[in-house]
Amino acid sequence: MANIKALVVDDSKIMRSAVKRALDQLMIADFEYVEAMNGEDALEQFTDDIQIIFLDWNMPKMTGVEFAKALRERGDTDHIPIIMVTAEKSMGKVDIALNEGGANEYLTKPFTADKMHKTIKRYFDDSGNLITGKEKAEKKSFFSNILKS
Repeated sequence: MANIKALVVDDSKIMRSAVKRALDQLMIADFEYVEAMNGEDALEQFTDDIQIIFLDWNMPKMTGVEFAKALRERGDTDHIPIIMVTAEKSMGKVDIALNEGGANEYLTKPFTADKMHKTIKRYFDDSGNLITGKEKAEKKSFFSNILKS
């Protein structure tokens, strides 16, 4: 299995643990975790060796969407999948996260390891390596994500 460095951003330590536990249950890669409590902290913790990001929306100081926008504006981060893991469920919020915030996927809380797997499986090959590549600049759809499940 490949080693993957993941940034897990949530103001709740319990939720950061839930994300890590779900990823470990999947056994699709050996994850090394970097944790952050909010978007501001995540920007400080971010390094060029981060390969995937799991990001909450509602956090103090800097929201997940604000963090994602700031990260994407840095440039050369399009290859890093950003997975929003949030309680925000409205289609408007999903659209904002995916099309304005720069997130690649959207997973609502509460979630299971199976739902996590369905959300991220396309980013990993059979050996647990992260599949990288620039995403096309096309609008993403909440409905297409539902239909893929």
